[in-house]
Parts: sequence; structure tokens; C-alpha cells
Amino acid sequence: MEQDIWYLILNPKAGGGKGAKLENKIYQQLKAAGIRFEVFNTNYAGEAIIATRNAIQDGYKKIVVAGGDGTLNEVANGILSQEFYPSKEILFAQIPVGTGNDWRRTWGIPKGIKESISILRNPESTLQDVAKITFQNEGIEESKWFINIAGCGFDAEVTLAANQKKAKGQSGFFTYISQLIKTLKQYKEPRMNFEIDSKKSEDDIFAILAGVCKFAGNSMLLVPDADPRDGFFHLTIAKKIKRTKVIRNLHRLFNGSFVNLEEVSVHECKRLQINTAGLHIQADGESIGETPAMFEIFEKKLHVVIHADHVFKKSN
Repeated sequence: MEQDIWYLILNPKAGGGKGAKLENKIYQQLKAAGIRFEVFNTNYAGEAIIATRNAIQDGYKKIVVAGGDGTLNEVANGILSQEFYPSKEILFAQIPVGTGNDWRRTWGIPKGIKESISILRNPESTLQDVAKITFQNEGIEESKWFINIAGCGFDAEVTLAANQKKAKGQSGFFTYISQLIKTLKQYKEPRMNFEIDSKKSEDDIFAILAGVCKFAGNSMLLVPDADPRDGFFHLTIAKKIKRTKVIRNLHRLFNGSFVNLEEVSVHECKRLQINTAGLHIQADGESIGETPAMFEIFEKKLHVVIHADHVFKKSN
């Protein structure tokens, strides 16, 4: 296998069908940029994991995803779960065609097709931390990797509602916001028993967010101090909060200043354990299962393409 060939995993359903609409444009731009590639189109949820493992087994070491955060998560899981080559040897990139495309924001990856493809020619890259969740899925313990943000509480409930709408062909920023407001009206903070690096706590919790990267929910800066190269989770924990206060401060989710509210605290840790059972969990924008759950960080395991001119800052 020639090492300069990119293996393109394209999700036609990404972005509410945008992947299929942009397929020919992606091919044209790759050819115009002089980039050699092979293509695999996904047909069902989870197939990108299998396709990634098969591609690596066949010798491909450069994988680019034309899809959103969900497809990115699957490909990352494929890279991190295969045993043919160390994950650091596989170069991982994105052509953003999803709904939120939040992972790319931390690394300054352009949102345009032509622009995101242009950085593949002579790619700037770095090693990113990744995280693993061990959780419950219909009573069976499972594990899954994530590369952006995972959460439990309100965020996970909004994700579940938004994904149910997405399954019916309704996606996008306004769909997410409408589900956020609808969920807010009926949400009741659960009593959570949790441990941050073995330090035990129990409280009525609005949401817990564990960030490797910074953005989720379609450009919301939910974990503003997250640094995907420092070997730590950055946690945003919101305790019980009045609904009127949430609504008044919704705009602060987009600049990260909501963490200054008295109900919100931020933490750094290597491990998060949520002991309370039966709470939904989201990882990289996908609803994956329920608590009890263990979140663990692993340093510099994913080799990612970033924008050469992007200067990563500890806090934006």
C-alpha cells in the first residue's frame, strides 16, 4: 500500500443528507488538489468503525472523514480499537459535512470543503488525548472511545431528544435549540453520586460535561479551558439552577462565560466515575447508554490533522 493515499470514509447521511449532496464536490476538490484517495461510503450506524479497521489492516495509514462528529467518533473508535498498528501511526483528518462539526473548532479546521481539503496536501498534525467510557447498555457493560466531549444530565437528555429528531430527518442548529428549550421545561435535576479522581461528591446536578476538546451542541463553548494535549479531563459541572436563570444566560454558552455562574464549577481530573444508575450519557453528540459509568483519559493517542495557522490557546 502506497502511504500517500488517503482512505476517505464518507457518510452520505451526515448533515441531514449533506454528505450525499456534496459527494461529487468532495471528489472534484480532492482531485484538483492533487490528493490521491480511495473511497468507502457508509450505509448504517457503526459501519465506519468496521471500515476503518479493515482499511488499516489493508495498510492505509491516512484516513479522512467526510462526515460530522458522529462519523468522526466511529472512525476514531476504529483507529483506537484496532491492533494492526499503533494508533499514533494513523493520520486522522476531517472534511466537515455534519450538522454541528464541533470537534474541528478546537483545532481551527476550516468548515469549507475546499479549505479543509487544502490542508491535506502538506498537513500540519499533532497528537491528541482521547478518552474511554465504560457504561451500561441495556444491562450489559460496554466501552467506547470519545475525542471531543461526553456528558451526563441535561446535555445528554437534549442530545437524546435531538438525535430522535435527527432519525426522523430533522437536524440542524434550530432543531437542537428547540429540543434544548423543550427538554429544559420538563427536566428535573437528578441526585448524582460521583467521584472526581476518587474524591466523592453527591448533589442535585444539572449537568456534568467531561471535555477532551472545547465545543459541543453546535458551537457552544461548553468546556472552555479544555486542552486536548495536557493529559487531563476538564470538567464543567452545573448544580441545580433556576430555569429562568438558564434562559437568561443561554447566550453565555457560546462564549464560555457561563462557567462564571455561581452554580457552575470547573475541574481537572484523570478519571470521573458516576455511580448513580439509569442516567443517560452522550459522547461526541451520540446517545450511547446509561450510568453507572467510568470516564478515563489517555494521553496523546490520536494523530490528528490541524490547521497550520491555528494557534491553540488554553482559554478562548
